[in-house]
Amino acid sequence: MARVLITGAGRGLGLAFVRSCLTRGDTIWAGVRQPEKSPQLTELKAKYPQELHLVPLDVTDAAAIENVWQQLHKEAGALDLLINNAGINSMSADAGGTAAHLRLGELDSNRMLAMFHINAVAPLMLAQRCIDLLATGDNPRIISISSWLGSLANKASGGNYSYCASKTALNMLMRALALEVISKGIITVIFNPGWMQTDMGGPRAKLTPDESARGILQVTDNLTASDAGRFLNWDGTEHPW
Repeated sequence: MARVLITGAGRGLGLAFVRSCLTRGDTIWAGVRQPEKSPQLTELKAKYPQELHLVPLDVTDAAAIENVWQQLHKEAGALDLLINNAGINSMSADAGGTAAHLRLGELDSNRMLAMFHINAVAPLMLAQRCIDLLATGDNPRIISISSWLGSLANKASGGNYSYCASKTALNMLMRALALEVISKGIITVIFNPGWMQTDMGGPRAKLTPDESARGILQVTDNLTASDAGRFLNWDGTEHPW
């Protein structure tokens, strides 16, 4: 049984991670900006009152990150798995409109930087704060959810500036982190979760969030030190940078 912190846990892949981890007996701290507005998490909390902890967490808020660290330190004393899942794209309600991220001539630097903060910088800040908890954990791991759109090798068309570049930045930041913290026994990898049936992926996607979450967790369970810094697909195959 692992002690797991999951960001963006209120819906989509984050919620699927919560379900999968609970099913296998883990203890979860589910981070979401407004836990009371996630009825599915509330239902799971009623079913797993001891195993599931709902924590208010805006990943761009340093005070919120500190509060989560304090709660983890008090209630768990250590952390075994950090899942950096929270993120937005140009279609997200709080992205400020698609044109600010997609349309040349209407790009907005403040909106773009806000997306970079959420998708790339915030996961590193959370990981940085939790390093001491992870260093005393059992078989500690940090996994971060990226996208095939963050791959330079796969970029075949223009546009989608903010999301693609923010995921590319996440990849580099987490690779750099991986090469530093492996000396502490912490293995860090980046995952492309696949094209999923979520608000971001749409209904035409063939992969469900639960399938992706289960696959990522299975791969994560079998990581070794030689995997540190790799960019992997949800099924464990290599993804091009």
